[in-house]
Amino acid sequence: MANNAIINNDGKKIALYRTYTKNTDLSSNTYLAPSVFKVGINGITPNIDNKDLSTIIPISNGTVNDDGTNTLTGSGDGINSTDNTTTYKIGAGLTDDTAQNLISTGTGHSIKNWKIDNLSTSGNNISGTGPFAFWFYIKDASTLAKFNSGTGLKAKFGTDSSNYYYKDILTSNLSTGWNWITSGSGDVEDLPVIGTGSGTSQYFEIEILTTATGDNFAEGDIVYDLLRQWGSGDLVKDLSTGYPTFDYNNLEMTTRGYLNVLEGNGFLIDNTSLHNEDSTPLMSDEAKIDSQSKTETEEIIFLHKNRII
Repeated sequence: MANNAIINNDGKKIALYRTYTKNTDLSSNTYLAPSVFKVGINGITPNIDNKDLSTIIPISNGTVNDDGTNTLTGSGDGINSTDNTTTYKIGAGLTDDTAQNLISTGTGHSIKNWKIDNLSTSGNNISGTGPFAFWFYIKDASTLAKFNSGTGLKAKFGTDSSNYYYKDILTSNLSTGWNWITSGSGDVEDLPVIGTGSGTSQYFEIEILTTATGDNFAEGDIVYDLLRQWGSGDLVKDLSTGYPTFDYNNLEMTTRGYLNVLEGNGFLIDNTSLHNEDSTPLMSDEAKIDSQSKTETEEIIFLHKNRII
């Protein structure tokens, strides 16, 4: 059930153009009717000026760069990761049930590191173009309290430990449980760079900055899983065949978006939107919904209803 839903300003422009332009040329890619939908997490209250959802998630699989079964090599008080078959994330069409415990010991470093030198040994190298994301689990409040008060987490992608792009994550943006660590809609090559960049990155590193050198993590405190990338086509899906439908007595229109058991898995979905396929696509409608945890055994149907009153 939608908590709130609106037609955005761009949706109103589409409605005006479709209604009052005679013999509209549909091939012009101008103010086309909505034909695809998106879903997202961490949704904010819909606003008529919004151009897109705040955190869009991939509906289809995209590219898996590491599935979470690969051991990460530790350094700086970080030690080699171990398999976690209890706390893990589904998604991207994978059937594995393994993630990696990020463990640290010792009192010498407040910076803990875990790396994969060659992603292609267990998945795919990271393309310089396209966004990235991975899952990062924090067990509880006492574990989170060990993170540095400023930047607590850094993700690195490159050719080696001296040449990489990086993404800094503030501790204030982390929470207990699973965190979706992502570059958003930007390309990896849009990130800050140390040394020289690379069209493709075989090197991946997670760095945690702690408050004190003696702040360490036991198995299960910090868990990493599922590094992936995607393209713009993975973020949208066509509306269901046969929609929209029209109720002329009640002046109401209904569209339908459908996620099957393979799509959007692993996310707590709490917002959805309609978009057209202009040369620069426009978001026409968005809705904040009750959170739905999407698993590989569930299907979700999203119904958008607009009424003229």
